[in-house]
Amino acid sequence: MRKKVVLVLLCIFVIFTVLNCFMLIVFSMDKPFVTGRITSGILSLFIEGGERNIYIYNPENITYNFNIGDNYTLDLNCSDDFDVDIWTYTLEDLRHSITPYLNIGFNPNTTFNAVRWQNKLTVSGEDSSGNSASKSVVFYVSVPNSAPNISGVDSEIYVCEGDDLSSYFNVTDVDEDDLTSDVSPKNPFYTFPVFWHADGLTFTSFEIISGTLDKSHVDGINSGWKVYEETVSVHDGEYADYAYTNITVIEINNAPDVANIGVQTVQTKGDNSTFYKQVQVKDVEDGDQDSGNFGFNITILNSSGDSVNLFDITQNGIMNFTPSSSQVGVYDISVCVNDTGIDNPFDGILGNCSQDGGEISVCQDFVLTVTDENRAPTITNYYPANLSLNVSGTDVLNFNITEYDPDETFPDAYWYVDDVLKEYDSGSLVDEFSYSFGCGVSGEHVIKVDITDGLLNDSIEWGVNVGLVVCPVGVSPSGGGGGCSVLWSCDDWETCQSAEKSLRMGILSGEDYRIIREKCLENGLSDAECGFQIRDCFDLNSCNISWNKPVGVQSCYYIGIPSCSDGIKNCHDDACELLVDCGGPCLPCSSCSDGIQNQGEDDIDCGGPCPICVEVPKKVLDLTKWVFVLVLMFLMIMIVIVLIKIIIARRRLKKRKNG
Repeated sequence: MRKKVVLVLLCIFVIFTVLNCFMLIVFSMDKPFVTGRITSGILSLFIEGGERNIYIYNPENITYNFNIGDNYTLDLNCSDDFDVDIWTYTLEDLRHSITPYLNIGFNPNTTFNAVRWQNKLTVSGEDSSGNSASKSVVFYVSVPNSAPNISGVDSEIYVCEGDDLSSYFNVTDVDEDDLTSDVSPKNPFYTFPVFWHADGLTFTSFEIISGTLDKSHVDGINSGWKVYEETVSVHDGEYADYAYTNITVIEINNAPDVANIGVQTVQTKGDNSTFYKQVQVKDVEDGDQDSGNFGFNITILNSSGDSVNLFDITQNGIMNFTPSSSQVGVYDISVCVNDTGIDNPFDGILGNCSQDGGEISVCQDFVLTVTDENRAPTITNYYPANLSLNVSGTDVLNFNITEYDPDETFPDAYWYVDDVLKEYDSGSLVDEFSYSFGCGVSGEHVIKVDITDGLLNDSIEWGVNVGLVVCPVGVSPSGGGGGCSVLWSCDDWETCQSAEKSLRMGILSGEDYRIIREKCLENGLSDAECGFQIRDCFDLNSCNISWNKPVGVQSCYYIGIPSCSDGIKNCHDDACELLVDCGGPCLPCSSCSDGIQNQGEDDIDCGGPCPICVEVPKKVLDLTKWVFVLVLMFLMIMIVIVLIKIIIARRRLKKRKNG
């Protein structure tokens, strides 16, 4: 019995050993295969030194061409005529004004790694006596253009009515080209370069933007939402890339706009003995106060803070009250207005827009003074005490007033700059106002404050002489906050029109024709080919200035019937081609993400101008290893058979002995 156990264990050990050998052989035969990638450079030679000289044979003052994905490895061959003991080299990246390698020790006839574009290599040598010399060579590393790559475009973007869209995405371009990005269809969405770079200018951030979105962008009241299927593109003039997104504009319920009621005063006798006021309401969805779409309610508190039923308010917002002498006092009143909400809210409105689309209530508070005989409020103190001021445009001016009302009313204060209301204050006997005229503003101006109890008034004004401060580039003159930053966006160019025909038809003036024709001649276009096209450009921030506005007219190559096969990058069918005969109204341009082997790619979307191709690692078994594996398996089978025969023979022998 013990021998059988030993024999079985021996069999198990042999099988386990053979299997382990087999697994080791199989899993050691993975051979990943990868392809490579490239880049390129000009060369100038500078020699320093007199009696002691260093000679550089490689690299030379030439352009070295590499493929996309390659390391830019070059030979460094040099010699000397004064027995150099210590060799060093320094490599300067002239394009970026940096030094990737500084005083690197080496022995002649070796290699080194250059950088893309213009390089300056300086080789220095020093002998045992401290004598030294150096020589420099400038060369260029050239690499074929590669395609830009878009990343970070969300497949689903949500933006609420009343907001403006701001969604960022990134573009990587190892060639550091000037990139053009676009979104199609345009209006209300556009792309805007942020000009933020990292990783040696190869990484650029762009922004998908819009102006303030309104009901028209969701196709009207109670539409709920609208989905825009947008194509985001980028190109470097030769290659392009695309990303796709759905932008959902979500309709919201806009709160009713309830006009300020302001402090009110009514007398118990004589003139002004009836308080009559209709609350003014404007609402995007529900109209005005007379539409019948609003609910009005009112709360009135006396000077003790107790709720009183002094008067009511109608369902179109009218308050009508004639007081008696027993009702003299100061009352705090709150009027609230409820709208109806929208009929078809988007499922994700709450998570994206912080509302559910239901009804919204807006309240306006005011003070009503009931008096037997009204007396006027008075400004008792004010600052600055000097009513004539000399200031710089960007100075921040601070004003304050102290008021008194013999009827114990808290007067309202209205602050004006050049007769334009800038601030309304209520509920206090001390009011403050700050203002800056901003850059680009100068001359004589007036700041005025009026106080009122609803019937009687008092006022004071300051004359302000403003000194000019020039606005920074891109900022428009604008008071009260330092200016408005313009954000220009443009629609697509329209179809190219013949300049000559447009002149004859009176569409172009003679002066405009001559300007366009001059541009055509600069671009090598004949009179028959000379055309012009226009586009609309506008400021999404509505600064109401034209400073630095993009051009709205340009010359173009005129062709009678532009198409997607005319060999010209042009505009037609309400859109503009991205590159020649592709993009916009045509089929998408070839890209490194279209799933097609095109534009010189080595395989689908890799190689050529795209990222290098990487093959999936394969298990490779050569004939010798297969023979070895088969021999091992044969031996394992033979051993098992022999062991089985031995066991059977032992059993027979044992039976004979026992028999």
